[in-house]
Amino acid sequence: MTRCAAPVFSGITQAHFACLVAKAATQGIDIAGDSGSASKDGLTVTWNYEPETESLTIQCVSAPFFLGCGTINANIHNLIDSCT
Repeated sequence: MTRCAAPVFSGITQAHFACLVAKAATQGIDIAGDSGSASKDGLTVTWNYEPETESLTIQCVSAPFFLGCGTINANIHNLIDSCT
């Protein structure tokens, strides 16, 4: 089981968060609400979006042994960048 560092992203407007939710949905990941967790293919992430401060924390809390935190967090950063 892998538990990665939890990057915090600032400047995430409600429009940016909506973009992230939509992109996750295209991958079969249901992000419902400003905080929660979702799993797919052995990967589980948690998130906490605070619209009033425009901050978003995303953390991988479980992943298959062959996926390292560097790869996982790089993909999270790429996802965030694609919506900002």
